[in-house]
Amino acid sequence: MAYANPTLSYPKRRTTLQLVIPVARTDAGTTKAWLPKDAVITGVHVLQNVNAATATASFTVGLGADVDGILEAFTMATSKVGLVNAGASAGVEVLSKQTSDKPITVTYTVGSSTAGGTGFVMIDFFIAGTGEAVDD
Repeated sequence: MAYANPTLSYPKRRTTLQLVIPVARTDAGTTKAWLPKDAVITGVHVLQNVNAATATASFTVGLGADVDGILEAFTMATSKVGLVNAGASAGVEVLSKQTSDKPITVTYTVGSSTAGGTGFVMIDFFIAGTGEAVDD
């Protein structure tokens, strides 16, 4: 989108909040937090701080009924990747204004990995005002 008259006050500046969610190998649709109504996710980051043993594993982060709406099949590698942005794994709920409070769930797929492959997901978001769109 292009703004016809950008100024010091438009586009509107936003203050972001952040959720830090641990990822465990035992997560299976586990509710880890809630995202409030009118929240808009602006960033998703993963910190893999433990190598996945013997083979890669993956996990998804869902929002409400959308099991991979925030993060789609992020691969936990056999050599830890450190802190990275979601990149192509970002889900369809990123930059979508939420119409109700929704649970954030994590599902871990172990595959043939025997241990490790854990870390954290950081979700950045702001709360849009009543009647505001994402880009107001």
